[in-house]
Amino acid sequence: MSLSNPNRSPATLTKNRVKASPGSGICVTCLDSCPGPCEIGRSAIRGREMLYPQPFGNITAGADKDYPVDFSHFNVQGTCVGAVGIKADSDAAVFPAVDVSAEIGVKEKVKLSFPAFTGALGSTEIARVHWESMAIGAAISGIIIVCGENVCGMDPHADIKGGRIVRSPEMERRIKTFRKWYQGKGDIIVQANVEDGRLGVPEYVIEKLGIEFFELKWGQGAKNIGGEVKLHTLERAQLLQSRGYIVLPDPTDSATEERYLAKGIKEFERHSRVGMVDEDDFHKTVEHLRNVGAKRVSLKTGAYRPVDLARAVKFASDAKIDLLTVDGAGGGTGMSPWRMMNEWGVPTVYLECLLYEYLNHLKQQGRFVPDCAIAG
Repeated sequence: MSLSNPNRSPATLTKNRVKASPGSGICVTCLDSCPGPCEIGRSAIRGREMLYPQPFGNITAGADKDYPVDFSHFNVQGTCVGAVGIKADSDAAVFPAVDVSAEIGVKEKVKLSFPAFTGALGSTEIARVHWESMAIGAAISGIIIVCGENVCGMDPHADIKGGRIVRSPEMERRIKTFRKWYQGKGDIIVQANVEDGRLGVPEYVIEKLGIEFFELKWGQGAKNIGGEVKLHTLERAQLLQSRGYIVLPDPTDSATEERYLAKGIKEFERHSRVGMVDEDDFHKTVEHLRNVGAKRVSLKTGAYRPVDLARAVKFASDAKIDLLTVDGAGGGTGMSPWRMMNEWGVPTVYLECLLYEYLNHLKQQGRFVPDCAIAG
């Protein structure tokens, strides 16, 4: 039984001509003169374009691998005896009396109308376009919205001096939109990666824009690399490279410029760096964020191997952070390599089981147990 669906997917706008061979995804009869609607056929013509879900900027993609166990295999169990969280009385235990509110945090707690939050809406075009509706919805619903990585660095109107962010109209827009509709519950979290840290985004959003909840990012469930987006002009590619991003192909190379002007290159890729986790650096960063004014600090980690999850839990406990978010496989994203989204990482249910085990171990030792959230 094959759990993967290789060589074809709506995410890459590909399909098989006939029934696929389970192991490879190749048509059981690969036909001479076939126009090549599968990923192999398309990639022979389109090249690295087939690495990513399409069309970029208009979609958010989720992995389509079938795991042996996922949340669809679970049902909520009920009982007709007694009640939990309310008096066991037929007139008291009624539907309108259900309370799904929650609060997270250590010292400066955040009240939530419902224990949920959005995925991180970062620098992809689909996130930028739909920020307003998502932020308003989160604000009036009393939940958390996460402003993802690279927002300041990708802002074409950002003012950057000496390699540090001075002003980002896009970040200001995002924060103001949420606050305009904020009704006392929920919060906005701003997230940072390697490039954000180098640009001084944490200090900018906390000290100048008043962000109280800041998130450090180790990774995500969609991929084991940094974030990426597509760029459609040479000028945009050169701008982002000058801001410290990895851009492919090199937009300052004369050969690349010639190919772009000749329409041989129609787009570029901007990649972010992967942070290298170190315990001392983590604690110093958390302390720095608190010193510059962050009231709450969270950590987001991806679908890494069990020892890395244990490391995240230990660090979160030792630093007494306000929230640990664990993002399992398969992932969802605006742009990640499609095969990586499907074939890497620990699936969410398995990762949550490990997380529960690790947190219970902390509890038994009498150590601080951080609030946790599950994504993926």
